Order: sequence, then structure tokens, then C-alpha cells
Amino acid sequence: MRVHYIVWMIHSLFEFTNIKCNSIDKKFFDFDYCHIKAVNRTFKYMSVRAALHEVPIREVLADLQILRRFKGYIPITMNVTLDVCKYMNKKKSRNPMVNFFDRVLKNYSNAYHKCPYDHDVWVEKLPTQFVNTQLSDVLPLPSGDYAFYSTWIVNGMTRGTLWVYGTLS
Repeated sequence: MRVHYIVWMIHSLFEFTNIKCNSIDKKFFDFDYCHIKAVNRTFKYMSVRAALHEVPIREVLADLQILRRFKGYIPITMNVTLDVCKYMNKKKSRNPMVNFFDRVLKNYSNAYHKCPYDHDVWVEKLPTQFVNTQLSDVLPLPSGDYAFYSTWIVNGMTRGTLWVYGTLS
């Protein structure tokens, strides 16, 4: 008796759908730009630039969360509060979500270094294809609409939010 197995590769496709950048304290920092750009039908990227007005910055916390849309956006991961300066000193975390963002941002951002931050911070031309590869390899998520919410706390005060939306199909 012969048994045949058929194996299907499941291939997901991620696409940015929206981005919202909000500076709560414009005297402290503001966004020079915050956009998603479609170069053609298959290539999209995200770019964000935060102009820092009070430098150097030595104390940064980031509240990070991934949400999935059902009837509204509901959290699918626990809210992670990351001490950015401590993390950048060691660059090690047991949290898979932190490791995911680490891999995604380190090649596309100038913020990937130890504190203090004494310059504007940017994420430049982060392509959907790269995020897609990281999502399928690191965080295997089912198809759907997702949001990444981040709140940035500097020197003990909430300074801004960055919300990125996307679809995984």
C-alpha cells in the first residue's frame, strides 16, 4: 500500500494600510513626516521622522501592543513596556514581540543604538516585503487586519503615539 502526502505551503502577504503619528507635546518633538508610500502595485514602504527639540534623551519607555480587528481592534498580545535605553545596552529580550520589532527596525532606523539620543529619529523606507518575511518567520499570525500601537514615554511623560495598521492575507 502506498501513501501519498500532499504538502501545501502557506504563504502570507502583509500590506501596510494606514499610519497615524501623534505628537502630544509638540514643544518636545514633532513628526516631520509620517507616511506610507506605494511605489508601484507590489512595492510599498513606511517612513517616519520625529524631530526632537529637547536633546539629549536618556530615558525612553515604549508601550507596545499588537491588536487584531474583529468588531473593533482587540489586543492579541500583552501590552509590553520596554525600557528602550536598557534594552539598547544589552539588545536581548525573551519577549518574541520585542525581538520581532528589533529585527524589523534595526536595518531601517537610526535609533538602533545606546542612549542618549541627541538627534532626530527616523524609520526610513521600511518595505512591506521585509515586514512580511519577519511576520511569517517570527510571529505566524492568521489572516486578518492588524494594528501595532505604541506609546512613547520620555522623561516620565507621555510624548507621542505611533499606530501602524496592516492586513495579512
